[in-house]
Amino acid sequence: MGKVTQEELNQILADHALWLYDQRTGERAQLKYADLSNTKLSGANLTDANLSGANLSGANLTRADLTRADLVSTNLSGADLTDANLPGANPRGAFLTDANLTGVDLSGGDLSYANLSGANLSGANLTDADLADADFYHANLTDTTLTDANLVDANLAGAKFGLNIIDAASIYHATFSKDTLMWLIPRDDWAKVKDTVKIVNN
Repeated sequence: MGKVTQEELNQILADHALWLYDQRTGERAQLKYADLSNTKLSGANLTDANLSGANLSGANLTRADLTRADLVSTNLSGADLTDANLPGANPRGAFLTDANLTGVDLSGGDLSYANLSGANLSGANLTDADLADADFYHANLTDTTLTDANLVDANLAGAKFGLNIIDAASIYHATFSKDTLMWLIPRDDWAKVKDTVKIVNN
């Protein structure tokens, strides 16, 4: 699917809203590989939408509802997802470089292998999220909820976080900057994991 105009998108969203109300009417939003770059989707209801492989770079998705949306390998680089709702979404392998994810709900989401370098996740909810092999290079995780999140093999070099890292379920084989050791050492499992994590210069 190529570039989708705003008019076409509005119709797709209207049909999707009908489908969400009654699946015998309307049509699920099928936007796989669609070019939605720089589109306005603020407040849009994209619950259960198929956006895998779509190009949403630079899109405005503030307060959008992406609950259980398929975002596998979706390009969301530079997108604004402030206060968006994504519980149960599947952004596995998605490109979220420099995206604004302030206050986003990604609880229970699969972000494994996602690229979040430079992303702003301050105040985001990543409870129970799978973040294995995700790239958080220089990402802002200040006040991000990481309760029971899986950070195995994740790259957090240059990332900003604090004692919230204590709440993550696992940090085995993850990469951290030297100046974040003060937040890692208080972890209950530090004695077990310290020889597996990689510490790099800032």
